[in-house]
Amino acid sequence: MYPKGFENGTADDHKLENNATKAVRHTSFDHGITFTDKPVNINERIHLKIVEVDETRQWCGSLAIGFTQVDPNTIRQEDLPKSALPNLSPTNKFSYVKRLYETLTKQLCIIFYYNPDGAYFILDGREQDISKAIDFKKPLWAVIDIYGNVKAVTFTTPPKTTDDGKSLFAKYPQKPDKLPIRYFTHLKPENFQPVTFSNVHGPELELYCEYKVALRKRLQKLVRPYLFINFPMAPGDELYIRILSIDPNYRTPGIFGFTNVRPSAFTDKLETLPANDPAALVDRKEYWLLREEPFDETLSELDEYRILFDRTSGEILLCRNNDTVSQPRILTFADLNQTFYPFLFLNGRITALSVFGLIAQNVLVTDANPTTSLTSRTDVNDEDDDSDRCTICYDAKATCVLIPCGHMIFCTKCKVDYESRSAKICPKCRAEYEQAIEVEAD
Repeated sequence: MYPKGFENGTADDHKLENNATKAVRHTSFDHGITFTDKPVNINERIHLKIVEVDETRQWCGSLAIGFTQVDPNTIRQEDLPKSALPNLSPTNKFSYVKRLYETLTKQLCIIFYYNPDGAYFILDGREQDISKAIDFKKPLWAVIDIYGNVKAVTFTTPPKTTDDGKSLFAKYPQKPDKLPIRYFTHLKPENFQPVTFSNVHGPELELYCEYKVALRKRLQKLVRPYLFINFPMAPGDELYIRILSIDPNYRTPGIFGFTNVRPSAFTDKLETLPANDPAALVDRKEYWLLREEPFDETLSELDEYRILFDRTSGEILLCRNNDTVSQPRILTFADLNQTFYPFLFLNGRITALSVFGLIAQNVLVTDANPTTSLTSRTDVNDEDDDSDRCTICYDAKATCVLIPCGHMIFCTKCKVDYESRSAKICPKCRAEYEQAIEVEAD
């Protein structure tokens, strides 16, 4: 389906490009009406992609879409109005047009169509009305009014989306959690703290690959698509995630957040969290930090992101694809005396992602030898048995058992030093401990 453009009679504002598949409004904010070059069939879905928006934000209003019984070939360009609304057709013809007042972003795809029940468009995964009463027995042409902050659109083919686990696994040549690192190639997997998504998540989500891959199911309504990382970030930590699938029909990518509440606290209690919009989380008694639209319009499949908790400023920063030119995006500021579980509210373009590692400061890496730490790999002779050593100094025996997690972490001196400068968080599992009981060293 290709659009047919018309001269407006006022200026050469409106041009067609790319074999008439792209319509561009070059100046002003109106005179951007265009049509399909042939009538649209019943239930034929038109996929319209926004490819250029006005970055100056000087224009209000946005795209209008719909259908008209007016044959575009019978309209003289001097008779075309500046805007499709309130009415672009003569009084004895009918048009069904709706202005989309929502903020529309670059790369957004909008679907619209008609059937015997009316004309509809799909945005943010929801079907919405253009008009409930239409005369579908006569030919209908699609009409697009490139108006306001939208400057250029193109017709596109239906995007390939992942509706279920089968389609996600078929999308890539290997398991999604085993894809090679493309951008942060300096990272060494052996330095990663194993990390997964929490099994406490929204009913709209499914987890795969030992909880390292999350997929949002295709549903008509998203209520609580909460997705938690099952390990808290401390100052200096770096979390790495990969985008596996996006749905361009959504205007926003989703919401990123951080909380000091362990996800397991919401086992069988997820309904106590806000539905539809997590903004109300900040009114709860716990510590919640939110960032709407954490990712920009460049968000693409296979993008890799680093989330860094800066140990000096308290900034939590987002870096895309190891970009050394652009400044990292500041997600939020956090208390340096606490640790935070990252989470996403997947109500936007991101439909599947994986978590592929965490570089954690002063945390034991649970690999084949679960008592070997990042520090001990370079500072301790591999032939020594250090499983009973203090994980801070590696000189004295560990003599303090943390309650309730049970890890024996510190010697007496290091326990005092640690508690004087940090919250009571186990350096191994990051759980809060109530007390450290000293036991007699062998």
